[in-house]
Amino acid sequence: MARTRDAEQSGAARRAKIIAAAGTLFADRGYRGTSLEAVATAAGITRPGLLHHFSSKETLLTAVLAELDLQAFEEVDVDRDYQGPAVHRALDIVDELAVRSQKHRELTRLGQFVLSGSGDTPQLARDWSVQRVQTFRDHLGQVVDQGIEAGEVRADADSTAIALVVIGAMTGLAELWLQDESIDMAGAMRALTDMLRRDLVGPAEHTHS
Repeated sequence: MARTRDAEQSGAARRAKIIAAAGTLFADRGYRGTSLEAVATAAGITRPGLLHHFSSKETLLTAVLAELDLQAFEEVDVDRDYQGPAVHRALDIVDELAVRSQKHRELTRLGQFVLSGSGDTPQLARDWSVQRVQTFRDHLGQVVDQGIEAGEVRADADSTAIALVVIGAMTGLAELWLQDESIDMAGAMRALTDMLRRDLVGPAEHTHS
């Protein structure tokens, strides 16, 4: 029993090492420029050893993308208890994701690379990117709509537009920061979310003509 448990732990550790090595190489060289041999070498194992865990490069990329999301949401602790309007908590998570992106350049670079939808990325990566944006947009929009129903958010707030502005700011700032790390990506994101906090919880004092 102990031997089986040790083998499982060893296998999980090796799998994690492969995923980490692959994520770095995909970010640096692109999908097509990264071979399984290169990943195996970076992970300190043989190609057959890698194929024991991942049967193809696409399977490996799928695992890398899943790990990208898992790490992001574990680090910001999305399930912790929170007092106050739900929309404030959602914007706090946005702020925390920006801080995390600024701490983990390789992961941010990989996420932007996939999001760009270049010809270098396989269809499964482009599908993941589209689904990721759609899910984030839907979740943030739902939080805003629920806040409107609960009387916590101004009644004329456009939940879809707000979600798109936040997503656009996150992706745009990440791209700018990857080009120039002197940019305070997290600070800029916080400036936007602070404006949204002030605007969304305030009364609607103007109308559109």
